[in-house]
Amino acid sequence: MTQDTHTPDYENRLPAQDTTDEIDLADILRQLWLKRGFILKVTGIFLLLGLFIALFSPVKYTAHCTVVPQSGKEGSSSNLGGLAAMMGVNIGAGGTGETLSPSVYPQIVKSVPFTREIMQTPIKVEKSEGEEITLYDFYTNKAYQPFNLIGNIKKYTIGLPGVLVGAIRGNRSQADNQPPANDSTSLPILSKKEERVYKTIQSSIQLNMNSKEGYIGMSYTFPEAEAAARITDQVRKTLEQYVTAFKSEKVEDNLAFVQQSFNDARLDFLEKQEKLATFQDANRGLTTASARATEQRLRSEYDIAFTVYNELAKQLEQAKLTVKESKPVLTVIEPVVVPVQKSAPRRSMILVAFTFVGVVISIGWVFIKPFFAEIAQGVNTPPTL
Repeated sequence: MTQDTHTPDYENRLPAQDTTDEIDLADILRQLWLKRGFILKVTGIFLLLGLFIALFSPVKYTAHCTVVPQSGKEGSSSNLGGLAAMMGVNIGAGGTGETLSPSVYPQIVKSVPFTREIMQTPIKVEKSEGEEITLYDFYTNKAYQPFNLIGNIKKYTIGLPGVLVGAIRGNRSQADNQPPANDSTSLPILSKKEERVYKTIQSSIQLNMNSKEGYIGMSYTFPEAEAAARITDQVRKTLEQYVTAFKSEKVEDNLAFVQQSFNDARLDFLEKQEKLATFQDANRGLTTASARATEQRLRSEYDIAFTVYNELAKQLEQAKLTVKESKPVLTVIEPVVVPVQKSAPRRSMILVAFTFVGVVISIGWVFIKPFFAEIAQGVNTPPTL
């Protein structure tokens, strides 16, 4: 009997709960419908704000380039090895020299000397009137830069404290106005202007390492398309110079050492050959034992000098082949092309994002406002005695 009485009560509770949920959902939809004017107004305001930002944001272009790093240990090594074998030169496994790992490339691009070389890239922009300027001049001289309404608004609203602090500090140091100089004998020192340009360049360079496919993608973002392509190509060339310099540094040092040793051995060989020939001309009969001993000693010195000279001649040819083999390092599979499509601003994405934010904020305010009203009413209501 007890089971029979409890079962109907349990079954009767379920429909009531479903009914409550339906009433809550209907109530939510009703509130949104009643406040539809407010929601549309707020969404419209955000849509207009997004349209303003989309229209007046600075235009940017991004140029791309794809390269494949070459180790130089397979194809060229075997070809040169066969040629060297015909000449009597044996190229071992270490003949190609060391190759810089591609995982180090991002650190090279971020380095100060690398960025300083990119600063000196010659470019032509619209406001330079056909005259070539450097990338450093573009970033430090506002006369070459396009007008940026959004940037000026940010500068005098959000960035106003920084502008005021800069105005209070007043005069800048002379080093701040000096152009970058490439001096390998001194430690690199960045002025304030150089530091700002350095940060701007680093934020514009993108280096994408695809270790799985074995290629490297690099790009640069700039307000003008042709200049973006030229800077991207300069980034590729400068990176190739750095990587090639690392790879060829040791083999070139080895070539210089072998060349010097070969020159010394050649002089010593010629000297020993001259002594032996002079002695043989003066002692043709060789009637005494001392003369035969002297000739044997001179011939032994001559044979040793010739052996050293001959081996160093082979090593010299090997070192020359190794230097030639160390270049080039990067192979371009997708060259730089002047971009046609703008990379920024993405106007459609900006409009969608601001519209979504407007809808969320307006709907959220519709449901949060009653809670604030209740809190305010509770604060204003005097306590009952």
